[in-house]
Amino acid sequence: MGARAMHEHALIHSVIESILKEIGSSQGQVVGVSLKVGALELHGEESFKQMFAVESQGTALEGAKLNLSVIPARIRCACGHEGPAGDDADHHSDLPVSLCPKCGAVCRVEGGRGVEGIELEMTEAAG
Repeated sequence: MGARAMHEHALIHSVIESILKEIGSSQGQVVGVSLKVGALELHGEESFKQMFAVESQGTALEGAKLNLSVIPARIRCACGHEGPAGDDADHHSDLPVSLCPKCGAVCRVEGGRGVEGIELEMTEAAG
């Protein structure tokens, strides 16, 4: 398993633990999970969803549909160019960089990290 996939696995595990802690002993069933994930955190959307399905087995999240929104990584260059980070962005660095498509300078990548806005869709408890 590559470093990025291992990071993605740890991120999914953390998200699942946070959700399970939040719902506690709720009697309803989680049928959907919506979350926003930074582009630099993902190996791929489908692999993230598959890993979520595997990691949630045997928990209150098993079978829940994962709705994923990707937070894009962006660059801001000294030349004035602002826009999406290119595919050349170093995803593993604490300070990821990318080349400016306008002038070719090395630019710091902003955003595209972390998880935001976890929302749950739950059924009402029977009874």
